[in-house]
Amino acid sequence: MTRQQPRIRVRLTILYAGSMMLLLLGAAAVTRDLLHRELDREFNASLRASSDLVHGFFRAELREHLTIPSTLEHITSEFVFADRRITFVDPYGEAYRVPAMLPSRVETPLVPPLVSHKAPLDRDLAPGWTMRITASAAGLERHRKEVNDDALLAIPIAVACAIAFGWWLVGRTLRPVALMADAASRISASQPSQRLPIRDPNDELGRLGQSFNAVLDRLDAALGQQRQFLADAAHELRAPLARARSAIEAAAAGGTEEAQRAATALVTREIAAMASLVDELLQLARADADVRQATIADGFLDDVAADALGAFQALAADAGVSLGATRLEESPTRMDATLVRRLIGILIENALRYTPRGGSVDVRVWREAGSAWLEVEDTGIGIDPAERARVGERFFRGRRARAIAPGGSGLGLPIALWVASRHGAAIEFLPRTPGPGTLVRVRFPGTPG
Repeated sequence: MTRQQPRIRVRLTILYAGSMMLLLLGAAAVTRDLLHRELDREFNASLRASSDLVHGFFRAELREHLTIPSTLEHITSEFVFADRRITFVDPYGEAYRVPAMLPSRVETPLVPPLVSHKAPLDRDLAPGWTMRITASAAGLERHRKEVNDDALLAIPIAVACAIAFGWWLVGRTLRPVALMADAASRISASQPSQRLPIRDPNDELGRLGQSFNAVLDRLDAALGQQRQFLADAAHELRAPLARARSAIEAAAAGGTEEAQRAATALVTREIAAMASLVDELLQLARADADVRQATIADGFLDDVAADALGAFQALAADAGVSLGATRLEESPTRMDATLVRRLIGILIENALRYTPRGGSVDVRVWREAGSAWLEVEDTGIGIDPAERARVGERFFRGRRARAIAPGGSGLGLPIALWVASRHGAAIEFLPRTPGPGTLVRVRFPGTPG
């Protein structure tokens, strides 16, 4: 099997690395701005410190030199800064010039860019006088450039690390998905028991795996049911086919005309039984595939029950069973009349089949508590309590039912249950009291009014 390229892993890694790059760019920009602010603050603080130093020295020297010019001459001769110059300005805005008699100093030119800081010399002792400190910001700019260069160098390295870590992290995160994909590829009809591995059932992937496994369980059950359905159908068809074949072979081998007529009658009966079985199988197959959808409309359950009773009167007479209705009250409900007639017919036919001659079958319909109710009660053999839980299983027939009517298929009640489910109806199989027999009760949702 060709291994697919890890496209999701690549996309998630790109997404992770891109997010980290944006985060790092933002963090680098903020850090750069903070460092620049700190460098500016320290530089300005150094200018203020120089101003404070000159201010303090001026106050101390003024006591000795008494006049401002003489004090400034002394300060100018004494104070030397390598990266800044001090200029004094008198109250008239003129810059103080050093007297010619003072020895000149050789000063190194300041490296641009230059920054000036202006402050009062002394508001009390030298009113109107100011000092201007001019400093070189070359060192500040150099530090700023170093910060910028370090940020530009760190970001690509961090992004590369983010890509590598993201690739590893996404691969580790998607590892359960890869294991699930490998396990899913091994699931087939020949190995339906395979399930997806789940590491943590509480996380998102674990819940996804549990949901998928639940779907596989339902599919496995459906496949098992289908296999069992086919096996049971083959088993049910095998017996009538074998009997029909034996009768045909016996007729072909020769015999009296009476024997041939008996064989023909047997084959006809077996074909009719197989046709009925195939019809029931077809209905169940359509039910499983949801091909036959119920056409729900407003109707009256009592009318449908009355029609079904009329259709089975001849069969009841042949079986020697009394078939009647002691209660047929107007009971509106929403239903598919054809399907509900089929359901009632199945219940009546079963009741007639398993009720001995001289017994009775009673059908009742009424409306109560907003629902339409149907009951079919017989005085037949009843349902063995040990077998009651299996009533409605496909092809299941109780021991006593097989003894009385060996030709049944065991598909009628599953069809009735399917019809009930399409109408939201509930079916109960209850023992008849007093006396032997069965009471089948069906509750249909009613209509308002």
